[in-house]
Amino acid sequence: MSFSLDSALSGMQTHQRNIDLVANNLANVNTTGYKRAMVHFQDIMDAAEVLAALNGQLPPDGEVARSSGVETASITRDFAQGALRPTDRLLDFAISGDGFFRVTTEDGAPAYTRDGTFYLDSAGQLTTANGDLVDADLELPVLYHGLSVEADGRVTVVRPFTDAEMAALPPDAPRDGVREEAGRIGLTRFVNPAGLEAIGNNLYRETPASQPPIDGFPGEDGMGRVLSGWTEASNVEVSSEMISLVLASRAYQLNLTAYRTIEEMLSSANDLA
Repeated sequence: MSFSLDSALSGMQTHQRNIDLVANNLANVNTTGYKRAMVHFQDIMDAAEVLAALNGQLPPDGEVARSSGVETASITRDFAQGALRPTDRLLDFAISGDGFFRVTTEDGAPAYTRDGTFYLDSAGQLTTANGDLVDADLELPVLYHGLSVEADGRVTVVRPFTDAEMAALPPDAPRDGVREEAGRIGLTRFVNPAGLEAIGNNLYRETPASQPPIDGFPGEDGMGRVLSGWTEASNVEVSSEMISLVLASRAYQLNLTAYRTIEEMLSSANDLA
C-alpha cells in the first residue's frame, strides 16, 4: 500500500509541476523571443530492486521491476523558430535561423537571448530592455537615421555632414547625410541549445549539456541572419498548450482520486485491526 501512496503522491507533484509549466508558457505567449518549456518525467525505481539489479539479481522472466512513482527528469526548451513580425523600429532585431544575441549581465557574466528588442544607453551602447549590455562591436553616432543591417550583420547608418563636409558639397548635391558602417552584430550558437539554462528575463546561460558557445557572425558557420525592424514572436502555440493543460489536470485529478482511495482503504484496515 505504501508503494501505491508514494506513486499517487509523486504523480500529483509531477503533474502539478507540469500544470505550472504550461501555465507559464501561456502567460508568455506574447513575450518577444520566448521559447516554450517542456517537462520530462522518469520512473522512481524501488531502491531494494535497484540494489539487487546492481548485484546481478534481475527480476524473473515476465516480471517488471517495481516503481515507487514518477519524478521530474528535466525541463528543456523548444528552440523552434518563432514567427517574425515587422515593427518598423530601427533598434528591433530578429534572428532568422540559428543563433543567439550575446549580452553581459549586471554581474559581468555572459548570457544569451533571442529577444532583440534593444535600446541605446547614455553612452550610445546597445542594451536589452532590462539594461544588460549587448555584446556588439557597434558605435552609433549621436545623431543618425537610416539604420540598416546587412545579411552578414554589418550595421550602416546615415550621419549628418560635418561643417567641413557641408562646405565642400556642390550646391546641387543631396544633403541628407553620409552613409557609413557603424559596426557589426555578432551571434552565438550551441550544438545543443536545449541544454541551456534559463535564468530569467528571457536570458539563457551555458551549461555542460549545451556544450561551449560557438561565436561568429550572421550568415557564417551555420548562424542565422539578423533583420532590423523585426522581432521574433514567442513559439508557444495556444491550442497545443491548452490540450497539455487539460491532460495534465486530468492526470492530477486521477492521482488525487487514487491517493484518497488508498488512504480510505488503509484507514478501514486499521479500524479492522
